[in-house]
Amino acid sequence: MLDNTNGTSRIDRRSFVTAAGAAGISGLAGCSGFGGIGGSGGGGNGKQTIKYWTLFGGGDGKAMEKMVNKFNESHDKITIKRQRLPWDQYYDKLYTALTGGNAPDLAVVHASQLAVYRDVLQPLGDIVSDETATGYVNSIWKQVELGGDRLSLPLDTHPVGFYYNKSIFEEAGLDPEKPPTSPKAFTEACNTIASETDKLAFSPTPYGPGELLRVYLAFLRQSGGQLLNDDKTQAAFNNEQGVAVAEYFSNMTGKWNWDKPQMSDNRWEKAFYAGDLAIIANGTWFYGPAADQDFEFGMFKPFVYPGGKQQYTWADSHTLAIPMNPKRSDAKQKAAAEAARWLTQETNVWGTEAGHLPASKSILESKTLRQSNVWDKTLSTFSEMANNDALAYVPRTSTVDTYQERISDNLAQIYSQQVSPKKGIEQAAQGVNKALKKK
Repeated sequence: MLDNTNGTSRIDRRSFVTAAGAAGISGLAGCSGFGGIGGSGGGGNGKQTIKYWTLFGGGDGKAMEKMVNKFNESHDKITIKRQRLPWDQYYDKLYTALTGGNAPDLAVVHASQLAVYRDVLQPLGDIVSDETATGYVNSIWKQVELGGDRLSLPLDTHPVGFYYNKSIFEEAGLDPEKPPTSPKAFTEACNTIASETDKLAFSPTPYGPGELLRVYLAFLRQSGGQLLNDDKTQAAFNNEQGVAVAEYFSNMTGKWNWDKPQMSDNRWEKAFYAGDLAIIANGTWFYGPAADQDFEFGMFKPFVYPGGKQQYTWADSHTLAIPMNPKRSDAKQKAAAEAARWLTQETNVWGTEAGHLPASKSILESKTLRQSNVWDKTLSTFSEMANNDALAYVPRTSTVDTYQERISDNLAQIYSQQVSPKKGIEQAAQGVNKALKKK
């Protein structure tokens, strides 16, 4: 799966809520006048059909299809009807459905998008019991709460790690079983690969400019910095820390020669698959594609920024939310909530086959997951980071996509040597501040 959260539509929250209100949806905000999740989730004598929208393709899509089939086989009174929309069209179509009064009963919403959609998502309130709520890893569960409301149930977290080609490490004279775990060791490894092989050493993005923000955020947080100020009204990275990380990015394609100063979609992913790139930053979803290659790969924590004082990596979460719909019955609301609970807490397929880190504590502790190849190769490391609160989510605002785009665009110019780090960060901060004023 190419999980490009920066590819979502740019929706202004004010116009979104206005449009949604015109459709009679926003008037339901805060409504939670129905009971908790029942065992069968039927909520009545009749069978409930839950319209469920997802954006998952590739291996993720196959895993979710299997999960939905298992749910339908195990429930007599609820049937999930899954509809997959292309990820790059997903949020546009969800927006259209919400404002047009034709919302699905259950939908995937990234944790980073919850502030955009909060006024048209059903607060779960009493629908979710305390027992259900405590079944998730705390650092992940916190990401579905906003302004005191429980807005969704977390399916996973998908942090970024550094995947590496063991064959290139051997070619460079590095120990393939001992990846770098410190800033000094990481720098030495990349310099050695650049000087001793004809391979590229490292890329902080797998797919394109939009993903540069992920490693930038990780390194910024490692150095003690922040993207936004505490009240999320201004950029907080136009300072010594923010410029220093930008200079680090510039050096990768400049004096260090770790990568080429070229921006083109999927260049780095293709180079990794071809055996021409030693280390690439990518998320949990990359386990399957990496495992399909002819070479053996490893993965290590990205806590390698020089001068880093803290341990952080970028992360986001897929969550399952119930969009508001005044035409939906209480029985169907309950059935949708049961479907969300079951999909997030009752099957380990999302971890063993999709490669994501499940949000459910019981799934994380299950023998099936812990004895799987994916646990050994990646998820044990990602789980350790999640349990240590080392996950850095982007600050959530109603203009999250716009302000992220401003940062990513300028990081791309810095990375491709088109602008100086200081100037690029100044431009990024100006763009972010302008976007935040539109809230």
